[in-house]
Amino acid sequence: MALGTVLPFWPALLFTYLEPTFLLLGWQAAYQTPSTFVQSQDPNASALAPVHPGALILSYTLANIFVLLAAVAIICTAVTREARVAKAYLLVIAIADLGHIYASYKVVDPDLFWDLGRWNDVMMGNVGGSAFLHVNRVATLLGVFGRVGGRQ
Repeated sequence: MALGTVLPFWPALLFTYLEPTFLLLGWQAAYQTPSTFVQSQDPNASALAPVHPGALILSYTLANIFVLLAAVAIICTAVTREARVAKAYLLVIAIADLGHIYASYKVVDPDLFWDLGRWNDVMMGNVGGSAFLHVNRVATLLGVFGRVGGRQ
């Protein structure tokens, strides 16, 4: 156990501190500049194109989901002392990571999806960041970094 969590050091740092921080940065972007946030989801989108009001509503909604996810991450990795709660959280979010990656795959041009050199910062986070987190969640569940709920 490390950093006041039931997780080993690296997963504790990543899932209890870094990921919630990045989620709050996502909240800030989606809430403070929703038009820019929506347009930045597609690396090919024109910054001059008007954003549909429905997309703005979705941006504000997603901002609230970011705050919720940050809170749930902290509750499930730091507040609880139950290893099975942390493991269940990591499993569910690992599945959600795949859904996040698939959402980008489904919407952007396949040539763009597979050409990392054409990705913008948001695409890097949506796909690259989600893939990185997914691999680390699965590795944590498999005990690669140490036992969840036990000594390192």
